[in-house]
Order: sequence, then structure tokens, then C-alpha cells
Amino acid sequence: MDSVTVTQNPHKIEPKNRRSGQNWRSAIARLEGAYSENTLRGYRADFGLFEEWCKSGRRIALPASPETVAAFVAHDAEKSSPSTLRRRLAGIRKVHRLLRLPNPVEDEDVLIALRRALRNKPRRQKQACGLTRELRDKLLAACPDTLLGLRNRALICAGYDTLCRRAELVSLRVEDLAQLENGAMSILVRRAKNDPFGDGRYGYLTPQTVEILKAWLSAASIQKDWLFRKVSGCRIGSNALHPYTVNLIIKRAADTAGLDPDVVQSLSGHSMRVGAAQDLMSDGGGLLSIMRAGGWKSTNIIARYVEHTEIALLGQMRRSSGSGVSPPTA
Repeated sequence: MDSVTVTQNPHKIEPKNRRSGQNWRSAIARLEGAYSENTLRGYRADFGLFEEWCKSGRRIALPASPETVAAFVAHDAEKSSPSTLRRRLAGIRKVHRLLRLPNPVEDEDVLIALRRALRNKPRRQKQACGLTRELRDKLLAACPDTLLGLRNRALICAGYDTLCRRAELVSLRVEDLAQLENGAMSILVRRAKNDPFGDGRYGYLTPQTVEILKAWLSAASIQKDWLFRKVSGCRIGSNALHPYTVNLIIKRAADTAGLDPDVVQSLSGHSMRVGAAQDLMSDGGGLLSIMRAGGWKSTNIIARYVEHTEIALLGQMRRSSGSGVSPPTA
């Protein structure tokens, strides 16, 4: 039987709990199939970071005391955003629960440390630059008439039309396309970040996008499975693109199009989703219709995406109605 040595170290733990610290990766592996790979990757990265921080300060990561977690929050708040802080704590909480250890994250000291960190940081997150219709067309014109260019053009068009997140975009499949009237198509988005159980939603593809997509599929001889795949010269991969590849495609096309370097830097794989939402608002779409088109479950995020567009539309309405404030006369 293991014995416990009483020392002055308040973080001293039993040997069996010390051994549990070696098993947290195996514990996270139990979640495979129940959570997305992105979520599991986040748990591993965040708890791994916490564990390394504990080692550097000669603290114990498992089971962690509330004082240790509170100190980690104060340390990490110097460089991490509010959303990242919350994600780190979610990882610490999950690992402790998986190992049937007391959860230190719910302790009042930790909640106070988190609240203090959030009050000292702006809550507003930096938003990706919207790839609106005008910018999209510049990127499309910059794509060469090669196999790689055909794929990139089709991906940009499909991402804009469907308002897909990058992980959703690379998961689109040929068999989920359905013909509509006037040359348009619909496509089933099988699973999303906020749809873990696969209820799915349908995205709309304009006739112009359908023609560009057909040109890519024909040139690549793709008849089933993944729409967007790796291109190496004249060879087409069999697997779906990695979501991070979408970022590279957007930035490289923007750079080729000669856009301002600051604009190129601000574009990401999320830009098509943001820009399409902004265009839909400019075209007279309401928040509810935009939410349905992009699969949003809450108005909070979509309202932020279109707020600048709403302000511009409000300005136009005031100018056209003459309700603006007249400048003072001398």
C-alpha cells in the first residue's frame, strides 16, 4: 500500500494521484468520436501548456489546487485573449473530470482571478476582414487557369455562397449536391461547429458558382467524395483539404491580386463567411435570413459581422431622407 508522507508542501499529493498525471492524454483519447478533432486538439494543447507552466514553477498540475489555477490565469492573462483564457480553463476542467479528480476551476479564487483578468482586457475580439463581393471578384481574377487555379476559384465561390466555416467548406462532398432551377444548386453542410450531432443545413450555390465548380470537378475527374482536395502538379489527392489550407489559399490569392499588404494580413478562411453576411445585409437581407444562410444559432456574432454595414445603410437612409444634422452656420 502506498504511504503518504506529510510535509510542509501544501500541494503534496498521494502517489496514485501523481501517477494520474501521466494518464491525462489517454483520458482525452477516450473522448474520440464524441467531440470534434479540433476540440480534442485544443484540450491537449491547453492542458499541455498548463502542465509545462506548473513544471516550470514546481507546482503540481494533477490534481491542481485552486491557488495554482488562479495563479496560472493571472500569468496567462498577460498574453491571452478572454476567449483563450476560457478555453484554457475548459481544458483544465475537462482533464480533472475525466480523471475523477476534484475540479479546481469552479473554486471562487479561480473565478475571481478570471473576472479580474477579463476586466483588464477588452472583451471585443478582432474580426476577420470581410471578403465582400468586390474583394472576392479580385481574388477570382487572380486565380490562374490551371488545375490549382480552378480549385481555388471554386473553393472561394463555394465558401462565399454557402457562408461555410473553413472546416465545413473542406468537408463538402459531391454526393450532397442537388440541382435546383435556373442552373443553381444546393449542397448539404453535414456538420458544423455549432451542430455537433449532424442535423445539417443546406447551402445555396449560384449558377455562376455552379459553372466554376463543374469546371473544377471535370478537370480533376472528381465524381464522388470530397469536393476540394490537394493538387500537386497534375495529381489530385484523395483526401479532403485541411481546414488551415483555406487560409493559405485566400491569402495567396489576395497577394497575387495585388491587394494592400494590410488587407492580405487581415484576410483568413473566415473572411468569406463574414463578407457574404455583410453583402446579404447590404442587399436587404434581415438578420434572421442571414442566420439561416450561415447556420448561426445566435444573433450575437452575426450582429457584430454586419454592424459596420448596418451603420453605412443607416447613413444612406438618413442622407436620402434629409434627416441628418445640418452643419452650423457662421
